[in-house]
Amino acid sequence: MSTSDLWWQTLADGPLLLALFDAEGRLRLANAAYRAAWAIGDGEQPTRAEIDDAARAAGFGPVDMPGRRQRALRSGYEQAWQDGRRLWWVEQPTPDGGWVCTGVDISALSRPRPASGQLLSAHAGLALLQSLLSDPRAWPLCVATTAPGADPQALLVHIRGEDGCARLADGRLLLVLPATGPAQAAGLCERLGGLALTEARWGESATELLLRA
Repeated sequence: MSTSDLWWQTLADGPLLLALFDAEGRLRLANAAYRAAWAIGDGEQPTRAEIDDAARAAGFGPVDMPGRRQRALRSGYEQAWQDGRRLWWVEQPTPDGGWVCTGVDISALSRPRPASGQLLSAHAGLALLQSLLSDPRAWPLCVATTAPGADPQALLVHIRGEDGCARLADGRLLLVLPATGPAQAAGLCERLGGLALTEARWGESATELLLRA
């Protein structure tokens, strides 16, 4: 990755906290928002451990330091900061063994809740799905679909309060499962009759997700 990349040029001056670490855990690139949050000077390239230690010594940053994390394909986690903010971080590995770190302030977000026990229209279901895709606290996020014409009552009586169920235009039922990983979602789908499961991808739209479902 270089500063000429479109991704970096587009987001470097925005509200997202962006950083690139190498395989040894040393900071290689960071935008202004990331440097400001962690009090890293322009041009400085500390390691992740040095960033954490400096923040702890100065009395700012996260309430609990993350430490060294195992790098999954995509690792997302919420973090409470000492100034009262809540940040959501997504860490993605790079081919050279490093990782890209993206943070967003979610302090002001209120997670939308579907109408409990009600079947949503296709439009309302799409709106709910898009709002959850845009809310980092809803991740990991999965959706499940039935065959066209399935009876919604069998789903509505068993889904959780935070889940949503909608009838799509093609007649299928869409079950939206926020804060649910694929293993948990697969177990739920099996209990509900073998629904087709699709895991959401970070950054895709509701329309793109439904095209894969």
